[in-house]
Amino acid sequence: MMYRLLVVDDEPIIVDGLIDLFSDASNGPELELYWAYSADDALKCLNTTRIDIVLTDIEMPEMNGLALQKEINARWPRCKVIFLTGYNDFNFIHASSRNGASDYVLKTEGDAQILAAVSKAVGKLDEDLAVQQMLRKAETQMSLALPLMQREFALDLLKGTVLLTDPLAGSQQLQELNIPLHAHQPLFMIMGRIDTWPSEMRQSDKMLLMYAVHNIAEEFLSDSFRMFHIKYGQDRFVWLLQSKSDDARENDETASEGIAQAANPLRQLNGYLELVQSACHQYLRIPCSFVLVSEAFGWNEISHKFDTLSFLFARGLGTRQEILLSDKQLVDAFQEQHDGRVKMRTVQLLDDYLEKGQRTEFFELYGAFMNLVEGGSVSKTGVAVEIFYSMVSMFITYINRWGLMKTVTDTFNLNLLFTIAEHATWQETTTHFQKLANLLFDETVSENEKQTNDVIWKVQDHIRDNLGGDLSLTRLAEIVYLSPSYLSKLYKQETGQSLKDFIIDCRVQKAKELLLQRDMKIHKVGRTVGFESAAYFTRCFKKMTQLSPQEFRDLKRP
Repeated sequence: MMYRLLVVDDEPIIVDGLIDLFSDASNGPELELYWAYSADDALKCLNTTRIDIVLTDIEMPEMNGLALQKEINARWPRCKVIFLTGYNDFNFIHASSRNGASDYVLKTEGDAQILAAVSKAVGKLDEDLAVQQMLRKAETQMSLALPLMQREFALDLLKGTVLLTDPLAGSQQLQELNIPLHAHQPLFMIMGRIDTWPSEMRQSDKMLLMYAVHNIAEEFLSDSFRMFHIKYGQDRFVWLLQSKSDDARENDETASEGIAQAANPLRQLNGYLELVQSACHQYLRIPCSFVLVSEAFGWNEISHKFDTLSFLFARGLGTRQEILLSDKQLVDAFQEQHDGRVKMRTVQLLDDYLEKGQRTEFFELYGAFMNLVEGGSVSKTGVAVEIFYSMVSMFITYINRWGLMKTVTDTFNLNLLFTIAEHATWQETTTHFQKLANLLFDETVSENEKQTNDVIWKVQDHIRDNLGGDLSLTRLAEIVYLSPSYLSKLYKQETGQSLKDFIIDCRVQKAKELLLQRDMKIHKVGRTVGFESAAYFTRCFKKMTQLSPQEFRDLKRP
């Protein structure tokens, strides 16, 4: 798992030197690096990005390191803070330790001690996710089991057969069922899926791992959210969550702007879900996918949000596993809205299989579904009519969604979808639908590739146009509405190159052009293309060209 390190100091030369130090992979674990030249800049970064380790100076103007530590704890409680200080003061050490500081290093101790402190912090982060602890907790929770009444109530919420219209009565009902949510506060929803199970796994082991996934999520989310887990399939689950910052606002209406900024639920959810996904992959050896709503909603919208996420869940880009998306990203990308509840759950599942390209699973379920009609006629039973037009609705919606109408009409007689009277027998209906489904499977494989390529091209164009600007993974992910970890994984899978390497390549190529201009100094060239440190610029340039910037200029310029 790659952690994020933020270096903070009001002396740029110290920040640049530390960034150079940690940029060298031989110096320790690979880290995603961020830097700030003031506490204010650090807070801006912390407000938009999950940070795992902060290495900060203690003495800074306007806000010192201890004050910054409190702000860090409010935003990312699990972040490890390491203080870089110029003096050995017992009172400072005591105060920082009491506030949860991970470590402190004297500036006079040198690079080795700084590297050791950061490596120690990485080790502590890994320990927090120790798989044995998670599984032991999962076994305890599994032995208690979910009470039948609680499960039935939760499933009724998702189906829309239960509505909490009265906050007072609703809160009482939630309390009686030991559900840790408040009926008067808005909700967030996350839909999760175990993408694949290890081979030959028993059902009891699957249940154990499902609980382990839930416990990992609780480890990360419980500091900032109350959450309730609903299992509704062999590999699916839903988390209903409420931000604890809402509690703070209710209890203190005069809360400072800093506290209000600290509680940005959607950013927190995105940041922590990256860690949940990575922990499941690293420690449980199972890939998980998540889709979450992009804004809080009321209790009477639970069923609608559940159906929306179910409908959109399979609309991932590129990889078919370890998806991490929001409904906003999907709606913006495909310019569509879910137009209501799916009437038949089986058809919805067939639609999911069609979207995910799971041809085998689709036709297994399709055969059983179509066999619900007995006899040869297609028009003598209500079941046949219902199934026919529900399948037609699914196909037409899918064709329009992917813009495949012309492609389909070139090879398939669409009149067969407009009226049931076009089919002489139910077997003929089954065969025609099967032919259409195979056609759609073939066509959407290429469409998925196009959508993925559009994301890659958009990111690359932005990088080339903003070499001297903010090209952090967080900023690039915002441009295409993806989580940072998913964008990084998608880009590497599709191009065979990391985003970091592509950015460096582009910066070095642009630097070559600028070095041929006589009036631009070398250090200014480096800063213009985004290298904050002259030493880092020289190292990257030489790695790519086998020449230093000065040697390149002397050799290439007449």
